[in-house]
Amino acid sequence: MIYFLTALYYEAKDIIFHYNMKKSMESTRFQVFKGKNEILIISGTGYIKSVAAVTYLLNCFGYNENDIFIDIGICGSTRYELEKGKIILCNKLIDNCSKKSFYPDMLFKHPFNEGTLESFAQVVEQDKLEKIEGDIVDQEGAFVYQAASIFAKPHNIHIIKIVSDILNPQSVTPEKIERLFVDSMQSIYIWLEKRVKINFYSEDIITEEEYNVLKLLSENIKLTSSMKMELNKLSTQYEIRNGNVIELLKEYTKFQCKSKNEGKKIFEQVKNRLMEL
Repeated sequence: MIYFLTALYYEAKDIIFHYNMKKSMESTRFQVFKGKNEILIISGTGYIKSVAAVTYLLNCFGYNENDIFIDIGICGSTRYELEKGKIILCNKLIDNCSKKSFYPDMLFKHPFNEGTLESFAQVVEQDKLEKIEGDIVDQEGAFVYQAASIFAKPHNIHIIKIVSDILNPQSVTPEKIERLFVDSMQSIYIWLEKRVKINFYSEDIITEEEYNVLKLLSENIKLTSSMKMELNKLSTQYEIRNGNVIELLKEYTKFQCKSKNEGKKIFEQVKNRLMEL
């Protein structure tokens, strides 16, 4: 099951049409739409409404640990190279209210841009540019992630944003949002079709022999603790999808890196292989 959250109806409209969703009459607190294997909730704008909506959605509609949660909506960009229509899969989230940062698991290969989303309690315009840390800004993403993390595993939470403007919110109209989603969503649907086929089914799917190879590889290419954790996760998912992860890993145990920088380059190669859908 895929659970979607959007702040606005015009962000949801193409998703509702694509998955042939019908409005749920049992929901009185929020607008909820259901498809065959999809549920979408429209939260309204802002952190209070979005946190309430994600809690309601994941608590009341039978969410389980292998389901996927997607927060998708428009954002403002602080960088001109991230122009209107760019799709951003957020690899870092900043809660502007608490100043805390969060790092979603990026375990799956994708065709999108990656970037840092900073979420504010209010609309942000050009005059605040110098105070913004993120590549993009919105009023929901980081808050939604924190609430969703109570229910969902980190690798099953994806925060996806589509650039609507360069810190010029007055230029954004409902019609422009609707057109933006019609033009942008096809690549997201294609990715999600592949993504839903992948999930963790067992914590112990990696054998002792495979763990020994993982340990040897980690030592040979001088991985940090966080890199080791990422390697273990990616290897588990590869084993679920394709099997025989040990043969792939053994290809890289021949490397004996003399520095961490050298090891990082090899690690990137391994990651790219393991993330193939």
